[in-house]
Amino acid sequence: MLLSVLVCSAFLLSPPLSGVVQSSTGEPLEGATVQLFVDDSAIPRYSTVTDQSGSFELEVAAGDYTVEIRFLGYTTLRQPLEVNAAVQRTFVLEEGLLYGGEVVAEARRAREQLTPLTHSNITARELAVLPSMQDLPAALARSVSMTHYSENGNDLGYTYLRLRGFGQRRVAVSINGIPQNDPEEHNVFWINFFDLQGSIQDIQVQRGAGAAAYGSTGIGGAINIVTDPYRPVTDVRLETGYGTYDTQRYTFQANTGLLGGRYAAYARVSRLTSEGYRDWSWSEFWRYFVGIRRYGQRHTFTLQSYGGPQKDGLAYVGIPKEANTQTVEDGFGGTVNRRYNFSEATRDVERFHQPHVELLHTFSPSPNRTFEQAIFWIKGIGEFDFGGTFRSADYLRLPAEWRGLDQAQRQDPLFISAPDATVLFRAALDQWQTGWMPRYQIVRPGSETTFGGELRLHRSLRWGRVEESAGLPAEVVGAENDYRVYSVRGEKTVGSLYASHLMRPHRRLAIQADMQLTWRQYRIVEEEFFGNSFRVPYLFVNPRVGMTLNPEQPLSAYVSISYANREPRMKSLYDGEEAGAGFMPQFERNSDGSFDYDSPVVKPERLTDLEIGGQLESQALRLRMSAYWMEFRDEIVPSGGLDQFGVPRTGNADRTRHIGVEIEAAARILPGLNAFANATFSRNRIVEFVEYVIQPDFSVAPIDRAGNPIAGFPARSGNLGVTYEYAGLTFRADARLAGVQYVDNGGGRTADGVEQDNLKVDPYTLVSTTVQWEFSDRSVLSGLMLSLDVNNVLDSKVLLYGNAGFGAPQFFPAATRHVFLRAQYRLW
Repeated sequence: MLLSVLVCSAFLLSPPLSGVVQSSTGEPLEGATVQLFVDDSAIPRYSTVTDQSGSFELEVAAGDYTVEIRFLGYTTLRQPLEVNAAVQRTFVLEEGLLYGGEVVAEARRAREQLTPLTHSNITARELAVLPSMQDLPAALARSVSMTHYSENGNDLGYTYLRLRGFGQRRVAVSINGIPQNDPEEHNVFWINFFDLQGSIQDIQVQRGAGAAAYGSTGIGGAINIVTDPYRPVTDVRLETGYGTYDTQRYTFQANTGLLGGRYAAYARVSRLTSEGYRDWSWSEFWRYFVGIRRYGQRHTFTLQSYGGPQKDGLAYVGIPKEANTQTVEDGFGGTVNRRYNFSEATRDVERFHQPHVELLHTFSPSPNRTFEQAIFWIKGIGEFDFGGTFRSADYLRLPAEWRGLDQAQRQDPLFISAPDATVLFRAALDQWQTGWMPRYQIVRPGSETTFGGELRLHRSLRWGRVEESAGLPAEVVGAENDYRVYSVRGEKTVGSLYASHLMRPHRRLAIQADMQLTWRQYRIVEEEFFGNSFRVPYLFVNPRVGMTLNPEQPLSAYVSISYANREPRMKSLYDGEEAGAGFMPQFERNSDGSFDYDSPVVKPERLTDLEIGGQLESQALRLRMSAYWMEFRDEIVPSGGLDQFGVPRTGNADRTRHIGVEIEAAARILPGLNAFANATFSRNRIVEFVEYVIQPDFSVAPIDRAGNPIAGFPARSGNLGVTYEYAGLTFRADARLAGVQYVDNGGGRTADGVEQDNLKVDPYTLVSTTVQWEFSDRSVLSGLMLSLDVNNVLDSKVLLYGNAGFGAPQFFPAATRHVFLRAQYRLW
């Protein structure tokens, strides 16, 4: 009894640790992160953030700790700390680099100057001073080896990124460790979590193969986003903004602060609208992020959800290259300029909602052992309405006697066989996925061992019908008839195990070995009209090994080699949405003409990746250099043609090779003034590949692509910029650059070897600036922050990306100069 009382008393009377964090000039630092670690644990036992006066207070158990204090623009402070009574301390941080200087300690991520992995970090503060009404790919394009493009032109709506030239289907994207690549399509629909920036703590971009423990294999790399908006103090803010193209923002966000010493809740709701740069490229979004966290002595639980319904005008068809700088004839009596959108004529619209729900749990049974798990559910439901006169009578399953068309005419598009008819076609998607991702880490003196797993189940229903029409039989039109053109159910199951071991055999050497065993299976079931049904399993082993020389020192270097496999997307096996147009399952045939479902035509791609890099860091300078050699077998590359949503079709290239050098630098020029730059120089070539190309007369000819550059890979890209902070003023200016990109695998030449200008995207430079002013606490406008973004400062007419379109190459323009002004007010 007495022992219980003493134990409880000791717990209740844990000594408080309080202090002030300030700069070397005595200025209090609000928002500095204070963490206390026990022994060699990588997980903080206690954590808080300083208030407006730079002060903090923690109730901690007596003992020996390591205190770590981080604040953007200052050198991280890490030192031993003994707590045996009420302690009041003052901690002084020295000014350091602003760019890339803050890193989140999170176990699935590369650790600075320790993990032998090529990577870069983007902090919450850096995101806060980037243009605010742009989707994440536009922000990420400031990182090394990144480019992006937007269908709408102004970086709202559908935006896409490329890492080292690899499209986002081949980049493993996760939020809080939960994969965001669509299980069937591998694509990342950034539009579905637009405005997530307001809740992000940190983004780490990992470049190279095998960089993701979960989800799609990262062939080009991995992007790991961490959301952590929970704060120990109450914070309520309102935000509004207005800009070019009638772009509007209205946001409310609130943090409860710590409740009862254990709970913290957060909510953010936004209304975002824009008319878009291109014709009929408007967006109307509602977005939310809500969550609650419970802190315990050993357990931390976070339950949160984010998403929101959206409605937008589709703009998935590009423009001819010559329309970028002049108005040209469209061949049908109209004209085309750089703002032209093919979908305007038919008023193509998307309505979609993708809510995410996730439960995150961390359990620390002892100081050197940590168990984490994530349980999630993602729902996606919506519809895409677009003009359908490019479809044939056979595809739309129109009655055999309709208009007396013969069989050849029934194969023609309706704009030829029935030019007076109009069709609004609806493609609908109803899908969900759920999963469990456990992870267990053991930290010992000189080593760390991690085991993890993944279980995921995804199911989808895709169907299409004629929603509205003039000229088609009434019985095949509308929801009341529900006369479906196609209806197919898909499924994907994923199960993975992985292990990672990091050891320090010598203080000047760290060695890390990783291994992932992953099984995944596609299924097509219940195809209503064509009866195709199959399952295709894949089993891959993805190893990686690397070492770091002189780890966690100002000068360090690393080398790693990895092997990765990646399965093709579902549509490469069978595009059920195109079955009515004669698209058959893409499998080899048996001798009796049946499909051999064990032999898909498109095979998994295989990659061996060698990475070498080094880093030099001081208080005023950070320099990183890396080189890579990526050797592919059966790389999945664009092979000509698009699907009904404008997405390029793909096939295997026998052998390809990607070689590159990446440079990243940041320097403090003067107090408050920082400069940053990065550059990539690469060579991306086909070694062996015979592509079968459709000729102008619709015949198919084999073309040897050996030695040609691969479509979509710029040989050069980079960024250059400065930031300046003084008192409440923040200024940022940056320029993004990219070299030539080819729209197909011909290297800018037609099938008969003639060089053609519209087969490449020209080099471009885009300049943007942001100016922010935050009023001081002594001002009558205390709590108010004003921000002005100026995008494409030079008013350049730039094409960001191009591909082989419907009959001719198509290109996607960047908006000319446009601005956005916003105001944020902290209520308390």
